[in-house]
Amino acid sequence: MQFEKIFVAEDIDSNNLGVITMLQAAGYTHIGHSQYCDEALLKVKKALLDGQPYDLLITDLSFDNPRTKKSLQNGQELITAVKEISPAIKILVFSVEDDQSTIKSLFEDHKIDGYVCKGLNGLKELQNSIESIANNNTYTCPIATEALQQKNTLALNEYDQKLLTLLAIGYKQNEISILLKEDGISPNSIRSVEANISKLKDYFDAANTTHLVYIASNMGLI
Repeated sequence: MQFEKIFVAEDIDSNNLGVITMLQAAGYTHIGHSQYCDEALLKVKKALLDGQPYDLLITDLSFDNPRTKKSLQNGQELITAVKEISPAIKILVFSVEDDQSTIKSLFEDHKIDGYVCKGLNGLKELQNSIESIANNNTYTCPIATEALQQKNTLALNEYDQKLLTLLAIGYKQNEISILLKEDGISPNSIRSVEANISKLKDYFDAANTTHLVYIASNMGLI
């Protein structure tokens, strides 16, 4: 199976040209494109009204362009808007973003079909993903696959979870020590609380406790 019409939403000229050139080399001839999310949505909508809908959208997530008046600010919003008018369209994200929570959210909440990280082998992976999605499979490039597996294997014990939860509420380390003692949870000394929070900051590569809570929250751990 091969897609009939593909739309590329990408704001950087060189990336846009690279994707389109790759598609043309692969034999695709009906290719639409835009550097702006709002314009991309309008073109997808027009094709749908003309009875010639696009069956695959390839989109970036970040659009840093000079147009100030924009209804759609990023790729996530474009995906949502396109899915509303064309539920059957396949969605492939092509982005530099390799954050676990972002990728997971796109598959679970936005129901995308593939995710490819830009990089050295980005265009080759993009071609592989198109072939896979055309056969009704989902696809993640090796970088995205590793990120998702990292997320899935990450686990915290009950004590670490308790520390993160109390930090997220806003308790200071000496207050956490008192609360742990009241609940009969050990270790509960201020020194042990500080040591375990320091361990968590190292584990998550967090600059401080606020950053630690932010990372853990974004990863759905608290």
